[in-house]
Amino acid sequence: MTWPRSVSQMNSVYSLFPGLLACVVLMFCMYPLRVAAQNSELLSRKPPVFKIFDPDKNEFTVSATLFDPSQINLFDPSTTPDIRLNAAEYTYAGTLPSRPSAVVFVFMPRDKYKTAPTFSVTVDGAVIQEGDATLREMCCVEVNGRKANPQHVVVSVALETFERITQAKKTEIKLVTNRGKYSIKLNDSQRKSLTALANTIK
Repeated sequence: MTWPRSVSQMNSVYSLFPGLLACVVLMFCMYPLRVAAQNSELLSRKPPVFKIFDPDKNEFTVSATLFDPSQINLFDPSTTPDIRLNAAEYTYAGTLPSRPSAVVFVFMPRDKYKTAPTFSVTVDGAVIQEGDATLREMCCVEVNGRKANPQHVVVSVALETFERITQAKKTEIKLVTNRGKYSIKLNDSQRKSLTALANTIK
């Protein structure tokens, strides 16, 4: 097995192969210093939040996994949602933690987009941020000899918006794509993960 080198690649692997998730989380719990990528650290075990240092960019990425494995049917991929929430993450330069200006929500489409969607974030019934998402192409993720080049749809929100999301009772992220409109409502598990991620921001 060739392990991913970044948090984004790691989350992509987990979402492509949900059966690995329990094993990976168990590995984190048993061996907190033996995580999947070099220069990485587990910041929270339950829910899992981890960070990985990218020496090429000289930056850390701190990430919480948000995807729901029940949405993925390996026996019938056609039933997988057209787009699903995968993770939330932020980055900071260097080795000393610093407050980010933004946090991103990472979505994975079943089929790649050519045009990035627009988005809106609604918290407790009020729209608090709108904008354009971006597309991020991942390269050369390999697990058990299988290569994958997943695409991420990245929704970046201001840190203030993220803090309001973690304090809200109801949060909805809407995406408008060239294939239709999608609404993602955060569940209790995802909110707990976001709270754990927020607790790493100093």
